[in-house]
Amino acid sequence: MDGTAKSVRVIGKGDKERLVPLPEAFGQVFGFWLKDRARSEFVFARATGQKAVSPQAARGYLRLMLNKAGIEKKISPHKLRHTYATNLLNAGAELVDIKALLGHESISTTQIYTNVGQERMEQVVGRL
Repeated sequence: MDGTAKSVRVIGKGDKERLVPLPEAFGQVFGFWLKDRARSEFVFARATGQKAVSPQAARGYLRLMLNKAGIEKKISPHKLRHTYATNLLNAGAELVDIKALLGHESISTTQIYTNVGQERMEQVVGRL
């Protein structure tokens, strides 16, 4: 193994589990960060059987990381998900793929997360 993290295991609502692939550049940095951690260690969550991390705790952790990075912009976990979905869409991903990556049950939920801008709609129509 070259030290690059290829994916992360995500356990979402209803204890549904999915494997989410990581972009290579992020995987390299994340893999380096993980290299001295025990393989069984939970990185962003609590151990199996324990109560899930609260939304407030997740927002607090994100705020802490933003402060450490010197980022003053207001960013929430929800905004990160929305941005991720929009960037996937702009990179050419299909809604069904974005749905799987975000762990949505319904494609209509995914459509809410994706910010389909005027420019993208014009490009799609221009392909006709």
